[in-house]
Amino acid sequence: MRPIAVLLLCTALTQPALAQTDLRAVTLSTAGVAMLEAEGQMEPDGLRLTLRRDDMNDFLKSLRLADPTGATPRLTMPGPGGLADAFATLPFPPEALSDLTALIDAMQGAPARLTRRAVTLEGRLMGTGPTPCDDGRAGCVAVSVMDDAGQIVQMPLDDATTLVLDDAADRAALETALDAIRAQGRASRVEVTIDSADTSPRSVGLGWLQPAPVWKTAWRAVDGPDGLSLTSWAVVENTTGQDWDNVSLTLATGAVRALDARLYDRVDAPREKAPQFAPMLAESAMARSFADAPMVEAAPVQMTEGTSFSAYTLSEPVTLASGQMLSLPFLQEQAQNARLTVYYGSSYAPHPIMALEVENPLPLRLPAGIVTVYDETRGHAGDAMMPELAPGETALVEFAEDTAVSIREDRAEQSTVTEATLSDGVLILSERVELSTTYRMEGAEVGARVLTLLHPARPGWDIQTEGGVAELNATRFNLDLPQGQITRFDVLETRTSRTRLALLDMSQEDLAYWEGRIPTPETRALLENLRDLRAMQANLEDQIVRTRNAESQLIADQDRLVGLIAQLGDESSATDMRRARVDAIEAEIDALRTERGNLERSLSETTDALRDLLAG
Repeated sequence: MRPIAVLLLCTALTQPALAQTDLRAVTLSTAGVAMLEAEGQMEPDGLRLTLRRDDMNDFLKSLRLADPTGATPRLTMPGPGGLADAFATLPFPPEALSDLTALIDAMQGAPARLTRRAVTLEGRLMGTGPTPCDDGRAGCVAVSVMDDAGQIVQMPLDDATTLVLDDAADRAALETALDAIRAQGRASRVEVTIDSADTSPRSVGLGWLQPAPVWKTAWRAVDGPDGLSLTSWAVVENTTGQDWDNVSLTLATGAVRALDARLYDRVDAPREKAPQFAPMLAESAMARSFADAPMVEAAPVQMTEGTSFSAYTLSEPVTLASGQMLSLPFLQEQAQNARLTVYYGSSYAPHPIMALEVENPLPLRLPAGIVTVYDETRGHAGDAMMPELAPGETALVEFAEDTAVSIREDRAEQSTVTEATLSDGVLILSERVELSTTYRMEGAEVGARVLTLLHPARPGWDIQTEGGVAELNATRFNLDLPQGQITRFDVLETRTSRTRLALLDMSQEDLAYWEGRIPTPETRALLENLRDLRAMQANLEDQIVRTRNAESQLIADQDRLVGLIAQLGDESSATDMRRARVDAIEAEIDALRTERGNLERSLSETTDALRDLLAG
């Protein structure tokens, strides 16, 4: 694989440069910001930049200035309050400029001159109020004025009425308000002035960040006789608000963190109410700290490459008008044998996939993007998504399914007990488990294949099949698939587990199961004896229960006969037979109790034998 080459391309668009600044370089980042580098002319009254209001937070966060004089820079700009700040010191609200009644009410006490149909009224404004119209209808408004003689006079306020404010300060307030309203119409842009104590004309360098859409990458992969040719195209959009005229364009990619700092927005902190007549501090600690803090000189603008990002600067300058979009190739790579037929084990997919194995040979990151794959014989072969690749990193980029090859996978698991030991009534087993996966692969009718089998790595399992290469999450096998033939390939995995079994808690069925799997004759004989003793123990327990139930039944019959004899109270032959039966039942009960005692002694002896057997 040869190194990636940077392609040279320049557009033919032309746009005028921005007044007072010359945009020299733009860096577009996948973090959603653009870094602008410009050269500006500092005049005696400073350098002026017109920026979008939405860009001000990033501008204030990131501005860097390279001034050859080393003078301390200063930025001034309109505050974010805009219209509200302008009217905070005026005697009327903004809506008064479009409502003469509201303006007169707000200007009560102001000297003014009213004229209506050749009638002039001079004096001080007292406000407005309802009055009948000339035709007698209701709903008209009149202005009340106190003249120089102290008389209060009214004049109708309608389309024929004109108002002149006699006080120059009031007229100036109106002009200020109108200027603020006009400026509000341009509220989407902010004029920033950069100046310093040094008023000498000079050139300075500027650099700042502003929001920008993420630039995108579109790869073209062409599979030909010389291998795979990969070309990366960048899709960029000029949303900086400035025309690019022969600027140096850099495309940056990587895990760069870009924070949205609200530096231009107004933030009011909650304040505690001060007690009445509290003494005022002459100077706060914060004010002293700002006054004593030295100014940090701005560093010149420069590009930096780090471990978390990479930047590609085009060799040719780019010209692009604001709001236009541009697509151009900027990287190219030639790869040998990069096209693979891949099957992911345990996917149970019927067909393998076709993929490109792309390796990044550069010390920089390759940008993520969509890949369009072309084949020299059939044209478009498929689309895929390529992830961002760190230096030296490799990725499989899947673009199609190879339906000419069919695959079936079968799995079989077998376990064998390799060791069995007995300790304190606990059977400890070492078990070897073998998992065999058989891949049955039917080759294509036309053309042989080399299949890349990625068998998944399972935690705790060891692959015994030779010829594989261990990767991060799988073991890779390269398998030849002859044309039209069926190929079988087995992958054997093993793991060893340990099982602890309490023998006293095991059923006879479980004992018989493990007896058949244990390899050592001594342990098998022990389990056989244990199983026989457990069977004898179970039989004795059943017989004891039987005798106890029979005794209970005899006692119930005896109690019934005794009760009947007492109830009848006669000396008949039937009564004599009942008494004889009561005596016989007593003998049977004694026999059952003797039998149960013998059974319980046998059970105790069997239990002792079990303990002795388990104790070893």
